[in-house]
Amino acid sequence: MQTPPVLQPDHAFHTLLDHYKKASLRTSGIWLLLANLSFVLFLFGRHQFRVLLDPHADVAVSGPVLDKLALIFLVFIILLLPVLRFIRSRTPAMVLAFLVGLYWAVVFHYMLTSDTQQQLVFPLFCMLIFTALIALYPTMPILYSFTLPLWFSLFFHLILLKADIPVLEIVAMIVASALFETARIMLSRWFVLSVRRECDNQLLVSKLDNLAHYDPLTGVANRRQLDKQLQQLIAQTERQGGIFSLIMIDVDYFKKYNDHYGHQAGDNCLVDIAKCFRQVVRQPADLVARYGGEEFVILLHSAAATDAEVVAQRIRQSVAQAAIPHALSQVADTVTVSQGIMQWSPGMTSLELLQRADSALYDAKHAGRNGYCVGQ
Repeated sequence: MQTPPVLQPDHAFHTLLDHYKKASLRTSGIWLLLANLSFVLFLFGRHQFRVLLDPHADVAVSGPVLDKLALIFLVFIILLLPVLRFIRSRTPAMVLAFLVGLYWAVVFHYMLTSDTQQQLVFPLFCMLIFTALIALYPTMPILYSFTLPLWFSLFFHLILLKADIPVLEIVAMIVASALFETARIMLSRWFVLSVRRECDNQLLVSKLDNLAHYDPLTGVANRRQLDKQLQQLIAQTERQGGIFSLIMIDVDYFKKYNDHYGHQAGDNCLVDIAKCFRQVVRQPADLVARYGGEEFVILLHSAAATDAEVVAQRIRQSVAQAAIPHALSQVADTVTVSQGIMQWSPGMTSLELLQRADSALYDAKHAGRNGYCVGQ
């Protein structure tokens, strides 16, 4: 098992930020559609709120026009619901937000050409943009895809279609726009800060986990992680059946290496040896662990003793190819390792398995080192 990659802080932050933006969009986007649906239903019931309107005013645009627009939106929502769960990227969400915003721009056009409906436009406009702000502030492009058609529709009517420029209405629009933008900036900064803090916490937990389960020198699993994985594998194999094997490895004449080259060189040697072990494991589930000092253990899932022998031969070749000089070795001119192989059998405890692998390692050393023996 390789050491879990530790993400760089900036990369981890942007990955987490993107994840939360998508998660926010999945939940708040549906809420925004439902809010828009409620506004459309309000248009259906606007005749029930005659106290808000002037009952004596001339209606330039008949009520059925807005009713038809409301029906169009309802049909649009019904057709959209089955495909909402497939919208996972920003571009389709922007297109959908723009279509909804364009719908409201058309509604505003008809309302603004009606003397009776005009007084509803600005309150409805404010409710729409601030509702969108609550739902979409983490994703600015989608937010503006929804709100820009609304702004354009109102400014187009206020500035281009009226003979006299309505200063008061334009000032109200500017104030609402300023409030919208400053609120967006504040919410966006709060969102980014929250994600940054969570990212820092996750990185800290990851570092603590590495310290607790991985050897800081070689990067492979430590004794604690080995014991945990071994206990779990024994319990799983006893419950589900199967086999697994273990290889215990010792660097030959490592004390002499340290005495001759120094402890810093000894540490570098262990790092290089651990790399050799990680290169020869058969699958990601296999665990390479530092057992203590210059001893290592490799835990091989679903492996018989014969499979472990193949791995042991590859370990020997990999260490030989590394060609780490060892002037005081009595086996070769370079660093070598001795290995003890033991296959687990039903009823065998983790302690017994390690002891038998250690005995096999002892036999390999007495057989001349730079080789392996299979325990019984």
